[in-house]
Amino acid sequence: MLSVVIPTYNEEEHIGRLLQLLHPQLMEGDEIIIVDSYSKDRTVEIAKRLGARIVLEPKRGNGLARTAGAMAATNDIVVFVDADCVPSPDFISRMRKHFSAEQVVAVGGLDLYHTDSGARKFVYNTFSKTVFYTAKLTHAFTGKYWLASNNCAYRKEVFLDAGGYRSVICEDTDLTRRLPPSKNVVYDSKLEVSLSDRRFKKEGFFSTIGLWGKSNIAAWMGKGRDSSGYKTNY
Repeated sequence: MLSVVIPTYNEEEHIGRLLQLLHPQLMEGDEIIIVDSYSKDRTVEIAKRLGARIVLEPKRGNGLARTAGAMAATNDIVVFVDADCVPSPDFISRMRKHFSAEQVVAVGGLDLYHTDSGARKFVYNTFSKTVFYTAKLTHAFTGKYWLASNNCAYRKEVFLDAGGYRSVICEDTDLTRRLPPSKNVVYDSKLEVSLSDRRFKKEGFFSTIGLWGKSNIAAWMGKGRDSSGYKTNY
């Protein structure tokens, strides 16, 4: 059984679509947990109507919100996605299939982007695929694994034993530093979510990549860049 954790803040534009796409994929015993940071719009109302559990968490960064959701989860497998994503139709079934092998401790998928520009889509997705396959190759050689925090799943015990996500930018890299190496991790390029390009539109693609680069270095050094000023809905 799976617990899907989704951090939200003012996500009424996206959350209904995501929940409607996820619900048909669930089985009895699965759950969806919305970790909401006191949204000022109809996010919680919509999520409740569509059957999600609500956990309220002060707005301290989406890393801590995801961790709060994992702590509240009733199932052993915790899946993390973002509110603005569009998951593939077999997203949950692929996750479930991978975790049917008891030795698997974590699974990571591929982030893609939807946008109104074919050129921008090519640039965004080329970048995203490069990150995914670089992480997969690094894992194959070292056992250390980086999984995008908006398209991954962990066994709850493994995630929480490592301390979960913290309130830093690039919380997934920060977690990678603390997780012990393991060969029992699956990288699945067909496990896709399609994200909106709202951050790139607001902050600029190269500015965002630059911030992520600096934040990844800081996270890997154990310092981390505080996410309190990170401009995002989540």
